[in-house]
Amino acid sequence: MAKRRRRRSRGKRKRPSLILIVTLLVLAAGFITRRVLAPRAMHFLTHRSAALPAGPAMAGELRPAQPSTDGSGENLTGSDRRALDRLVRQRGGR
Repeated sequence: MAKRRRRRSRGKRKRPSLILIVTLLVLAAGFITRRVLAPRAMHFLTHRSAALPAGPAMAGELRPAQPSTDGSGENLTGSDRRALDRLVRQRGGR
C-alpha cells in the first residue's frame, strides 16, 4: 500500500495555544504597567510635600509635661499650634 499525502486546505489555520495567548497578555500587561504606572509611582515618591513634618524630626522636640489649654479641649504645644496654623493656611490657599 502506498502512503497517501495529506493536503492542507489553505482556509484552515491551527488555533494558537492557550499558553501563547496568556504569555502575550502577561507581556502586554507588564509593558503597560511599566509605561503607565511606574512614572506615576516615581512622581509620587519624589515629589512629596515639604510642609508636612516628618515623624522622627518631631520626636526630637522638647514638649512640656503639661501643655496649656486654650479652652477648646485641644492640648497643643506652641510649636504644634504653629505647625497646625501653617498647614491650615497652606491647605486653605488652594
